[in-house]
Amino acid sequence: MTFDYGSETPPREFVSPPSLLSSVRLRSGQVKLFNFRAKLSDLWQIADAIPQHRPKQHVVCLHHFDQPMKFDRNLDGRTRRETTAKGDIAFLPADAPTMLRPAKDDPHRFLSYSYLVLEPGYLAELALSNGIGRPLDFIPSFATPDPLLHEITAALTSAPQIKDPAANLFTEALVNAACARILRNYAEVRYPLSGSRRLTDDRLRAVIDYIHDHIGESLELGMARAKYCASRSHESTYFKHLPIHFLGNPTL
Repeated sequence: MTFDYGSETPPREFVSPPSLLSSVRLRSGQVKLFNFRAKLSDLWQIADAIPQHRPKQHVVCLHHFDQPMKFDRNLDGRTRRETTAKGDIAFLPADAPTMLRPAKDDPHRFLSYSYLVLEPGYLAELALSNGIGRPLDFIPSFATPDPLLHEITAALTSAPQIKDPAANLFTEALVNAACARILRNYAEVRYPLSGSRRLTDDRLRAVIDYIHDHIGESLELGMARAKYCASRSHESTYFKHLPIHFLGNPTL
């Protein structure tokens, strides 16, 4: 069963949905933040209604419980009894089988929690545009402390209320920070960005020699690229980082 955590309409599987405190849509709906408050007895009904399922999106579950709470969580074939409290998160990668059962300790207790939901294609494209190539292996994570991600999402919750010309820039920075945190802490990068082979040390020295030999002429990177077979996609990456002291030292 595939479950759409990004849907703004509660799926029919919800018997008694929790109260939705706020919903923030970001990047044209590619990223969403939902803040909930629910009675523990309602969570039991939801857990009974939703069997083991696979999230359609990457989901960060953020816990705001004032007191520790016990859950039995099945995640990607593993089961663990969690004791989780405010500041903890659980990371559910898209398509990883998951199931959650809260402990029945106090049916009248109220819990608050959030879902930060990211479309897989959006996160993959963001990673690729920053030099992180596919495939990405996302790591399912049981409840673990991540106060930084909590602070970022708290700021995202208040972002729509900011009436300022810089509000969009502020929101974009927060979304990028959240995605960077997820890629850094909850993903394994198995392969570097694909593309033309990088400059070897010999080629780099040959390019430097070429620059020294033609230092009095009008130089273009395209000339050196054509001579030493560096691709256009790599010239900005490698040529712009040529150490200045290389250019001033003809012995290299």
